[in-house]
Amino acid sequence: MALSLLSGLNILLVGLWVGMYLFTTFVISPAFTELFPDAEVRCSHRRLVGRHYARVNGPLTAVLGVVALVMIFTGGAAPGLRSEVLLWAELLLLVLIGGTVALYVRRASVAGAAVPGWITNMTLGASVLLCVAAVGAA
Repeated sequence: MALSLLSGLNILLVGLWVGMYLFTTFVISPAFTELFPDAEVRCSHRRLVGRHYARVNGPLTAVLGVVALVMIFTGGAAPGLRSEVLLWAELLLLVLIGGTVALYVRRASVAGAAVPGWITNMTLGASVLLCVAAVGAA
């Protein structure tokens, strides 16, 4: 019973994480571009929102990582090597996503600098794989 709760919690946390990222990418960022045409003003508002976002996303990511580790080391995933590999993949994807988001933030913090689209595309692709890994490990 507790093991299935961990799997459900893992899927829920991944869903929350990806949902927050998608909302930021497809709602907040375009709205900021329209609301604040001046790049310097937009950059300062993004930093402010980013600080608030990090207060939620940081602990969410930490709890997600801890749940995945607990599932790996307690056998909380579905029986078999496949689930354990998918949970390790989930952790690696979280690291990859963290790196691409950090790169995006660094690039976006330079007023007037364009952020390459591949950063967003890689993060979105890794987010899809994160969902697949979480569901597959359940």
